[in-house]
Amino acid sequence: MALSQYEKLLFPGFLLAFQVAFLILFGLLVRYDETGAGAEGDSELASVGLANNLSGGSPSDVVLKLASTKRITKSYPMFQDVHVMIFIGFGFLMTFLKRYGFGSIGFNFLIAAFVLQWYTITGGLFTFIEQAHHLKSSFVININVDKLILADFGAASVLITFGAILGKASPFQVIIIAFFEVMFYSANEALNTFVFKAADVGGSMTIHAFGAYFGLAVSTMMYKKKATDHPRNKSVYYSDLFSMIGTVFLWLYWPSFNAALQSGNAQSRAILNTYYFPDRQRHGNLHLVHGSEQGPQIGNVRYVLFVAPLEAIRTFRMPPLLGGVAVGSIADMMIQPWGAILVGFTAGSISVFGYKYLSPIMAKWFYIQDTCGVNNLHGMPAILSAIASAIAAGVASVETHGSKIGYGNGLYFVFPGRAPANVSGALEILNVQPGTGRTAGTQAGYQLAFMCSSVGISIFGGILTGVIVTYLRAFQPTEVKDYFDDENYWETPQLMPESKGVESTDNDNDCSCCKPRQRRSYGVQGVNAGVEMSDIDNKDEPRRRRSPLAIEVDSSTV
Repeated sequence: MALSQYEKLLFPGFLLAFQVAFLILFGLLVRYDETGAGAEGDSELASVGLANNLSGGSPSDVVLKLASTKRITKSYPMFQDVHVMIFIGFGFLMTFLKRYGFGSIGFNFLIAAFVLQWYTITGGLFTFIEQAHHLKSSFVININVDKLILADFGAASVLITFGAILGKASPFQVIIIAFFEVMFYSANEALNTFVFKAADVGGSMTIHAFGAYFGLAVSTMMYKKKATDHPRNKSVYYSDLFSMIGTVFLWLYWPSFNAALQSGNAQSRAILNTYYFPDRQRHGNLHLVHGSEQGPQIGNVRYVLFVAPLEAIRTFRMPPLLGGVAVGSIADMMIQPWGAILVGFTAGSISVFGYKYLSPIMAKWFYIQDTCGVNNLHGMPAILSAIASAIAAGVASVETHGSKIGYGNGLYFVFPGRAPANVSGALEILNVQPGTGRTAGTQAGYQLAFMCSSVGISIFGGILTGVIVTYLRAFQPTEVKDYFDDENYWETPQLMPESKGVESTDNDNDCSCCKPRQRRSYGVQGVNAGVEMSDIDNKDEPRRRRSPLAIEVDSSTV
């Protein structure tokens, strides 16, 4: 895609303008909350210091006993885990495309850095509603570590959308998509906070469903028939290997993602339930694979414990995402480990069905080209999680009786909408916030209603945003022949210096929509120097290996 000198400066200019706007808005609106106050809360410091002196504690114990110290000690380790997931987990997970590794990691970093700032503004503006309710005269956006975690959650939703259009959108388009999506995301999040009050501690509805269906709506607007079965929309050995790095980090840290904003027993349940979900879900998505060469066959389906090699790496990449998404809405609920295993197993089966059957149908009949399969990884598991949360909400109660499961007063931390309108006594001591006094059945209905709200708002916002970035040429849309290729936006070094040796096996020229490329010849270096490719490819012949320092002598000169 050839750009004029002016067009090349347009995108950096927009980024600079955005950054200047963020600087001004942060200067006008954003402030530390009490945990960042310079005085450390003089009254609290005095009372804690006095109690510490009376008990004979050391001066250093005073700081450790402050509420702000306890909050940062609780929240920051969780924030670290979530932050790693955003920049390493999501970034490397998308490197499976053979020619889009730089774009996957680089644009992931760009999107996340942009969204973290933009969400702080948009999400903070909706807190003015609460400040107005408390009759505050000055409106400011107070930030703390928990707000940083919420900003990471917003970035996660946009990165899920990025997965649906991976390799097809220009950097300019991606930033504009992020700009609009964060506004719709913040509005949907505020609806849940002030209206639905649905339990969604891990963000299955707020983050995953919203990001997935926003991305699918944008992808539909960006549909190009020639992009179907694009030759560069494939992986190779090393790209799949890099993608597994993201899988491992997501696998390790997802319990923190789902438990970061809870506390007490509810946080403990969120960690335990998420821990069991990915493990059982992995077996769920490996148990059913169509067309495998292993296992007994019933009709056209074979039931297997391990899948055929071509399927294995894809299905092995899914567990961290599927397990974490499917447990998100119910992570802090009392579902017991067997419930986590059951829902995880179901999520794996649904995802495999989606990859094998639903994705081709969506591409052929509904013009939805989903590069990363976000509907299978995020969308459908999120809907399953919402349904499971409605069932769990319907049987939740303060005390155990009959079919009801008792949470004690902890019920009001998991389901804030069920708290009484007037809080007093033990609930006031526990700092329970006033709710609307809902019944179990009403709360279950609100769980499903918020799921519909998330999907509806995301599809509407995605269609609107997709139209804007597709039909306004100023945002420099990528041409089909340049899809899934780093060379359009990055200086890509050669893997090996050109020399006499191995020819490239790139078959991009097989696609009539792609520009012809000059075939390159690459030499072989390192321990394989001097080994002919025929020696490597022909498994029946013994391998011959020469030292890299070996000297070839022409016998005709002897």
